[in-house]
Amino acid sequence: MSLEEIFHLSYKTLICYAFLIAILKIMGKREIGKLSTFDIVVFFVISELFSLSLNEPKASILHSLIPITIIVILQVITAFISLKNRKFRKSMEGSPTFIIYNGELNDKEMKKNRYNIDDLLLQLRMKDVQTPDEVQFAILENNGELNVILKEDNSLLDPLPVIEDGQVNFKTLKRLNMNKEDLYKIIFREGFTKFDDIFLLLLKENGVFLLPYEK
Repeated sequence: MSLEEIFHLSYKTLICYAFLIAILKIMGKREIGKLSTFDIVVFFVISELFSLSLNEPKASILHSLIPITIIVILQVITAFISLKNRKFRKSMEGSPTFIIYNGELNDKEMKKNRYNIDDLLLQLRMKDVQTPDEVQFAILENNGELNVILKEDNSLLDPLPVIEDGQVNFKTLKRLNMNKEDLYKIIFREGFTKFDDIFLLLLKENGVFLLPYEK
């Protein structure tokens, strides 16, 4: 490798490093384990574009920086829309899946997600849970992590919101055998008349957890 090629490779590496740090700050703080499938795809594409640039020392680094910039802009726009629109967020990131609901294994969802009993037992052991009958809810998150709520610790009728971002979660209502009229009665008791005024509502065994939108 000539000195010229070493120089080109060195300055490209420095630019890529600085650009990557800036990208991560723009895209926001997310733990690696909390990344969605969409985030992971974005990072893979960015890393591949950087790799192509570094493998061609004499090629202009703009060939990588321009498409990466476009990808980051699209990702930021997507993240902003997801923040404002729950339906769009669900379509992009998917929804959590109940592997155990109210203490019962959900075979249908396990097959749908290609999640076998060995996977379940492994992740339960990692959380110091010996057997599934100790679990009230086991939720397979969009990033593949299993979150567990033990029977002895549970105070919720359902761990997912019935109202989120001012919108009713009808899947949660269906699991609870409830309808909108039942939900209206609950928010009326809490002093609200519209779902739009509620940021988050979780139903508990002995009441509710409610966060209104700040005026």
